[in-house]
Formats: sequence, C-alpha cells, structure tokens
Amino acid sequence: MMYVLFLIIAFKGYRNLSANTQDSGVASILDENKAVKNRTKFNALILLCVGYFICWLAYVQWQSTIASYTQDLGISLESYSLLWTINGALIVLGQPLLAYVVKHWVKTSKTQILIGIVIFMGSFFIASQSNAFNGLLTAMLILTIGEMLVWPAVPTIASDLAPKGRQGFYQGVVNSTATGGRMFGPVVGGLIVDLTNIQLLFIILFGLLIASFTITVLHDRKLSTKEEFKIVSKIY
Repeated sequence: MMYVLFLIIAFKGYRNLSANTQDSGVASILDENKAVKNRTKFNALILLCVGYFICWLAYVQWQSTIASYTQDLGISLESYSLLWTINGALIVLGQPLLAYVVKHWVKTSKTQILIGIVIFMGSFFIASQSNAFNGLLTAMLILTIGEMLVWPAVPTIASDLAPKGRQGFYQGVVNSTATGGRMFGPVVGGLIVDLTNIQLLFIILFGLLIASFTITVLHDRKLSTKEEFKIVSKIY
C-alpha cells in the first residue's frame, strides 16, 4: 500500500520535472573525457567509500546480530522494536538541533564524518557492556547521532569531488557502497558470532571503525589542491 501511495505521489509530482540540457554538447563531452583521465578525485572517492562501507557493515549489526543478541539477553521483541522507533523519532526531531551544531562548530564534511565514526565507536562500546534494555537504549541514541552525521556527509563530499557531468556516477558509487555494506554486514557478523561470540564481534567492529577513521583522514591527501568541502545541511 505504501509503494502504491508513493507511485501516485511520484506520478503526480515528478511528471513536470525536466532535465537541464544546457551543458550538453561538445564542451560537456570534453569535460567528461578530461575527468576520466584525471583519476585523483575518483581515487579519493573510492577511499572515502571504503570507510563508508565499513560504517554500514558495522551499522547493520543492529538489525542482525545485535537483534539476536537482545533475545539472548531476554529483551522482548517489543522492546527491541521500540529502539528503532526512538531512532526514527530522534532523526526527525533532532535534525534541526544537530544542523545548528554542525553549521556553527563543524568546519568541513570530512570532520563531520570523523566525529560520526567516533560516535559509532562509543555506541558499540556501550552496547558491548550492556546486558539490559537501558544500556542498549543509550547505545542506540548515540548510534543515531552518529548516523545523522555520517550518512549525509558522504554524498556531500562525493558531489564536491565529482567533475562536471559526473555527479550522477559519483553518487551511484556512494549508493552502491551503502548497499554493499548492508548486503555483506549480516553475513560477516553472523559468521563471526556463530563461530565465536558476540563480544569478539564488538572488538572486530571497533577495530574496523578505527580503520574507517584512518581511511577517511587520508582519503584526500593526494588531491592536487587542498579543498575545504562545504557542509550542506540536509534533512536526513
């Protein structure tokens, strides 16, 4: 029913949209060929997406291995579902406040991602030490703040890195990376927990997030010109 509703909205709301064709022609083709030859920015995007992939791989553990872990702790399915309700509510209600903080105290999108990854680490550390609902609730609240920082910032950097006429391709790489993290995360996490235990999974995730942090720090080191990426306030 929701997909049918979306179809109606898309049909009525999108039919008058038109693509901007002003940049088509020889100039656009030359710009694109030049962009292909200079792979520095594309390589920076790939490194950024490696860190992004790791973040998603860790994040989806909340929907898979940690979901099973809550059952082992005796936490009801209703209580686990409540965690995601709170997650969604915090994203909607907390976005204006977070946007204000980012605008005034965070200078670049890269810094925004790094702060978000550190917050992810804190969330998983608290989850690893928790054996009751209140602890997992605290970890979820912290996790939500991290995803509100990381998820919008990566497409923003990709947009700034993209040469003229290649924005769609760069955003496609970002979206594919997120899909890959959601695809492999439950499999990798499930294998680790089945073969060992949940605590080892938390340790591995913490190590992976440190790697993600390091990769994000270094992703733009080879850019010919030091670019400060603008932070674009977006509704999550």
